[in-house]
Amino acid sequence: MKENFLHYIWQNGFFNQKHLKTNQGNSLSIHHKGFPNADAGPDFTGAQILIDDILWAGHVEIHKQSSDWYVHGHEKDPAYDNVILHVVYEDNMPVYNSNNSQIPTLELSKYIDKNILKKYNKLLKNKAILPCQNDIGKVDKMLIVNYKYRLFVERLEDKYQIIKKLLLETRNDWHQIFYETLLKYIGGSVNKDAFELLGRLLPHKIFIKYKDNLIKLEALLFGVAGLLNDDKNDAYYRLLQNEYRFLKVKHSLDELPAGAVKFHRLRPSNFPTIRLAQFARIYYQTDHLYEKLLAVTNKEQAYEILSATASCYWDTHYNFDKATKHKKKTTGKDFMNLILINVIVPLKFAYQKHLGAYNSEDLIDLMESIPPEKNRIVSIFNKINLPARNALDTQAILQLNKAYCSQNKCLSCDVGHFILKQGLQNEY
Repeated sequence: MKENFLHYIWQNGFFNQKHLKTNQGNSLSIHHKGFPNADAGPDFTGAQILIDDILWAGHVEIHKQSSDWYVHGHEKDPAYDNVILHVVYEDNMPVYNSNNSQIPTLELSKYIDKNILKKYNKLLKNKAILPCQNDIGKVDKMLIVNYKYRLFVERLEDKYQIIKKLLLETRNDWHQIFYETLLKYIGGSVNKDAFELLGRLLPHKIFIKYKDNLIKLEALLFGVAGLLNDDKNDAYYRLLQNEYRFLKVKHSLDELPAGAVKFHRLRPSNFPTIRLAQFARIYYQTDHLYEKLLAVTNKEQAYEILSATASCYWDTHYNFDKATKHKKKTTGKDFMNLILINVIVPLKFAYQKHLGAYNSEDLIDLMESIPPEKNRIVSIFNKINLPARNALDTQAILQLNKAYCSQNKCLSCDVGHFILKQGLQNEY
């Protein structure tokens, strides 16, 4: 039994509220359960409880055992003197406040529906990626449809908090945030952290100075990434090396540590060399990149801007000094969808929030036009006949897993709430 479950039971009234009695033998009637308190102090404030014939107004404190009152030192804290009811699962001793007045106690275990206890323990003990996977098929479909939109916006809100911190660090430099975030996701799962750091070591304001010179853009990216420190018998490599040596001194640039950028576990088309060359080309070919991408209203507009082919050297290379069969290295739709989902849409959301002009319908329409992402979490939902039809669905699924399922927060989840409430023996 966890204390947060008792909070949930109390807040939702999932217990038999007829003929309640305190453990001191007094009749008890709940006029108002109070409001959850997220700050320090009693768990619920503003409650109204009728004990015998007296209506009390004050706070409610909840514990697994009544002795936890002393474990937490509430008997010495005047903030708890206005507690009018101590709600516990097991009453193992009387408790008193700092004025030495006894607190009335309600022992919930006598009144909780055993069916909800069984369901809660089943969810809690299930170690699957989706603890409710055996029951989610019984959940009302409209509830799931509505919940996915809330989860999608909740995921955007989480990303907005990250962007807000970056705004403070960069003094509201939206171009730097966009540039850094774009680099991060171009790095993919393997090089995400390294590329994000690259965006900080090579600031946008320096990089953009050389927007009209593709050689210099590549030299800066490969150099700060630590990929130009070898002695290779490759003319293009030496050209970039020479350009970078001059620019490094001119701008006092630092580099990523050796080995920070990784090639292992990657397909050649996703090698960091190819991704950095494509990144350079995207900036080289498009003026006002940030403004244009934030203005897109459909995926086709984004595809037109993000479609980029690495410079001709990379037609016959995936890495320096190793010639391969001729193939143009052009950004594909999977790559561009990744950028839409993780860079463009979150930044559009953040910028709209910043201006106080948030338009959820435009972002929802855009996300619903993008194909669903493919990953292990999404595949689990597909297997239980809850398929993801678009990128909005997959983002909602990822948020559900990250914020609720993986943390056993079924009590805060709309799906978990439905499952727990379904089939209760009494209507409360």
